[in-house]
Amino acid sequence: DAERQAFYDLWKDCKSIEHVYDEDLTRARWSKMCWNLPFNGISVAMGGITIDLVVGDPGLKRLAYAVIDETIAAANADLESKGADPSTFLGEIEKEAMMELSCTMGPYKPSTMLDFTNRRPMEVKYLFRKPLDRANQLNCPVPHLETLVTQIEAFQRMYDLY
Repeated sequence: DAERQAFYDLWKDCKSIEHVYDEDLTRARWSKMCWNLPFNGISVAMGGITIDLVVGDPGLKRLAYAVIDETIAAANADLESKGADPSTFLGEIEKEAMMELSCTMGPYKPSTMLDFTNRRPMEVKYLFRKPLDRANQLNCPVPHLETLVTQIEAFQRMYDLY
């Protein structure tokens, strides 16, 4: 379709950045959050650790899986509320893809972790708070995510990272 072609035309000369077109912006945003919420979140909530430490620790890896599961549940509730076809819902494929990607990253430092460790303003409202609020609006329980967001917002207040 025309939108898809326009997207690919825009990015055709960019060989160094992987890009994927998704017709559903809501799905695309939640798909991105399947990595950002658990891995950026845990990295900051643990005081600024790299991704290899998250996936290398059995407890933190379980926590990452739990946050991914909660993110997928919230995503699918949001998609359902907007009338999306259930065949487009997120699931195990996305979950495993996020973990496989993370296991290959080595000592990667997520942007929010770099902001935190360098005591720069962190993007908490749009990266963490809004997805949590949306899950709550949808009556979708996300207790692990809520705990991470509470910790990150506390760091933001303590160090005035606005």
